[in-house]
Amino acid sequence: MKAALLAAFAVLLLSAGCSGSSSGEPDAVGSSEAMSTSTPVETEPSTSTSSEAEPEPTTTAAAVPTPIPRGTARVTSRRSPPPPERLPAFRAVKIADANYPSGLAAAPDGRIFFSELWGGQIRVIRRDGSVDPQPWADVNAKYGIRWTEFFHGGLSGIAFDPDFSRNRFVYVVTQVPDRKTGFAEKSLIVRYKERNGRGASPRVILTLPAKKFDNTYSLVFGPDGMLYVPNGFLGTRRLRGADALDDVFGKILRVTPTGEAPGDNPYGRRAPRVWASGLKNAFDLAFFPGSDLAVAGENGTVGHDEINLLMPGHDYGYPRHEGITRIRRLTSPMLDFGSRSPAPVGIVYYSGRRYPGLRGRFLMCMNDELGMVALRIRRSDPGRLLGMTSLVDECTLDLVQTPDGSVVFSDAGAIYRLELGS
Repeated sequence: MKAALLAAFAVLLLSAGCSGSSSGEPDAVGSSEAMSTSTPVETEPSTSTSSEAEPEPTTTAAAVPTPIPRGTARVTSRRSPPPPERLPAFRAVKIADANYPSGLAAAPDGRIFFSELWGGQIRVIRRDGSVDPQPWADVNAKYGIRWTEFFHGGLSGIAFDPDFSRNRFVYVVTQVPDRKTGFAEKSLIVRYKERNGRGASPRVILTLPAKKFDNTYSLVFGPDGMLYVPNGFLGTRRLRGADALDDVFGKILRVTPTGEAPGDNPYGRRAPRVWASGLKNAFDLAFFPGSDLAVAGENGTVGHDEINLLMPGHDYGYPRHEGITRIRRLTSPMLDFGSRSPAPVGIVYYSGRRYPGLRGRFLMCMNDELGMVALRIRRSDPGRLLGMTSLVDECTLDLVQTPDGSVVFSDAGAIYRLELGS
């Protein structure tokens, strides 16, 4: 049964990551659908009791923030994986059964939160290793979500606010289906506040368009305290002549913790929430510590899955180009898998001490073929992939580093901890 579940989910992921819109002609979209992003579904009630108009603000001009400069790191591209390193043997130890745990996050107190993709609940593994029998939050129930078409829609990414210990904010992303077609219609980024061990006061901070394929699956707080949102290309095509920066398709968005444009993104007012562009389906990303450089996978149309160095202001080519390119305005991947489709998904930068041989590596889950791999990339040469080493097979969805330095990861039916030994 478990093998069947894994196979089914792998087919679903690969149908989007590696076939794009092969089920039919993709929908043409223009800028009219681009930015439903600033309209929250819910708002907090007003606390004002005055019937008089608020005084006009002063007319003192605010300083215009300086846009983040375009990244300048040099990328060295490869058409085949680099050689593996000599690392210790590792094994996967199951710590919990789970129903498609598509997103994982570790609380500062050691609890592990996970999302159930179509079940729509956020669950918690307690510090003693037991699973709380009650959901931390039932997102499907809150937003009236019921899935009848099981493609690339559901509850996935979870992120703790950098100041969670004080403000208790937790962010999640879910798709909402169209009631007629059953496929994803929009993505909601929802902020919860933890009270008495449960998620309370949900507030939608960002709404994005969604479709059958290639939506938003993860949320990442960067070293700068901003929220990074990888948004897929939705299996669509852009209208000829449309400005590629007028929509949110195939972008890495960078927003404040309330979903607003921070004012200093690299494209300025032209694309106030866009940090990088030209990606078909980057499931997740992870930053070098204290840096504005990140590493992410990319799921190609037919083959051409990639590992990219993400930099502010860069265009990675999609839909005009996939894989390595000599077009100067586009940025090539560090690794182009060519005809292979390993389907990269979750990724973390490992900074713990529990596994000394992995310290300073990026750990990435591959939904097909490879499982968890360790990526060796020097901070002094961040655009060159020096090593790629397979660790365990079971990592096919997401992974997270916990406060004690453990790595916890998931496949379609269970959650595991990485342990030394074969």
